[in-house]
Amino acid sequence: MARSESPAIMPQQTKLPLIKTEIAVLKAHLEDWRSVKGKQRNHILKAIHKEACLQAPTRDKALLKARKKTYKEWLYNQCHRKAPKPLIKYDKKWTAHRVLIEQNKAHILEETGEMPGNEAMIVKWPEATKTVLASLLAEEKEEANVLADKWNNKATPPEVQANLAETKGTDMIEHVTTEMFKQAGMRVFRMSAWRDSRGKLMLGAHDHNDQFGGTNSFMKTRNWDEIFMPEWQQYAGEQFDVQDDDVPQVVTSKKRMPCKLLDLEEDGHGLPILPETMGLKYGEQQHVIRSFLTQHYRMCMGTENVKAVVPWGDLIKNQSDFFEGTYWPADIKVVEPSKIDKAGATALLDFWYDRQKKKLHPTFCFKAWKDTDGDMEPPAKAYQKVIQCNTEDNESSDDEAVISDHSREPPAKSHQKVTR
Repeated sequence: MARSESPAIMPQQTKLPLIKTEIAVLKAHLEDWRSVKGKQRNHILKAIHKEACLQAPTRDKALLKARKKTYKEWLYNQCHRKAPKPLIKYDKKWTAHRVLIEQNKAHILEETGEMPGNEAMIVKWPEATKTVLASLLAEEKEEANVLADKWNNKATPPEVQANLAETKGTDMIEHVTTEMFKQAGMRVFRMSAWRDSRGKLMLGAHDHNDQFGGTNSFMKTRNWDEIFMPEWQQYAGEQFDVQDDDVPQVVTSKKRMPCKLLDLEEDGHGLPILPETMGLKYGEQQHVIRSFLTQHYRMCMGTENVKAVVPWGDLIKNQSDFFEGTYWPADIKVVEPSKIDKAGATALLDFWYDRQKKKLHPTFCFKAWKDTDGDMEPPAKAYQKVIQCNTEDNESSDDEAVISDHSREPPAKSHQKVTR
C-alpha cells in the first residue's frame, strides 16, 4: 500500500509594513477621508485601496486584500493624532549660523536661481546655504558669534525685526489669540503697529472671534475703524516718531479659512463664464482661476463628486497631457493657483477674458483627466459634446471677431459677484 504524502507546510503569511510610496498615496487622500463620515468613507477607502495597492511591496492577492484593513487603520490613526505643535517658537535662540543666514539671505536666494517661495527654491535652499556660508571669511563668522550673543541678550536690529513682523507677525498674533480662547475662553481684538522693511509705519487690526464658538466678528459688527483706529494711529505715530506727512498703512487680518469655489455663471452650453476681473485683489484673482479650472476639470471627468480637484502636481509636470497650449499664455508658467504671482494672475485672466469677449470658444477646456490608477482618460461624452458645440459656434462667428487690446471696457452689468 502506497504511503500517502503528508501535506506541504506553507509558510505563514506576514503583515508587511507600509512603504513610503503607499504612505504618499494615503496622505494625498487624508483630507478627503477626514471630510466625510459613515458610508461615504467606504467609497473613499475603496479608491485609496485601489490606488495604494499599485505601490505595495507585494503582488500576493491575499496580502493585497488584507492591506485594505492596514490602510483603514492608518487613516483612523491620523485622524486621532494630537494636533502638531505650533511652528512659532518664541524661545528660539540666535546662533552664529542663524545670524549668517539672516545676513546673507539675498545671496543665498540668488545662488538658488529660483523665485522666492517656490518649490524649487525650497529644495535648493540647503545646498545654496552651504555654498554661500562656506565662501565667507573667518572674520565674518567670528563676528556672527558676537552678534548672536547681542541679539539674544538685547534685541535684534530693526531690519530683522521688520522682516519677522512682516512674515510671522500675524501668525504669532493668531496663535496667541487662538490659545487664549481655547485655554481661557477669552475673546480678543488686537491692534498692532510696526515699521516694515522700507521704514513705513504699518497699523494692524486682528480679529478671529467669528472662528470660535459660532459668534460674530467684532470688526464686522462694530465701527472700530472710526472709533479705535484714529486713537491707535495717533499713539503709534508718537511712539515711532512718525512725521505728519507720513500716512501709515492699515492692514487687517483674520483666520484664514479654505475658500469655497465660486458658483460661476454658465453659457448656453453649460460651460463656466468668467466674471469681470478688472480691479480684483490678488487673492480674488487666484480664487477665480481655481474655481474656473476646477469646474472645467469636474465636467471633463463627468463626475458629480464635489471633492474632485485638479491634480496640480501631475498637470504641472505634463501640461500637454491635460490641455492644449492654445488655452494658456505661452509666457505664463503653469503653477497651482495659490503659487501664481500677481502679474501672472492678471495676464492669465486677461488672456481668458479676451478669448471670451471675442467669442473664441471654448475659452478653456481640458482634453483628458487622470484616474486613480494614474492613467489619462478621455473627457466625458457630455463635456466633449459641449466643447464641440462651442467650437462650431466659434467657426460660425469668425467673421465677427473683433481684435482687442487688453485695455477692455467693463461688460454689461452682471449679477455675478466674486466673494471669498
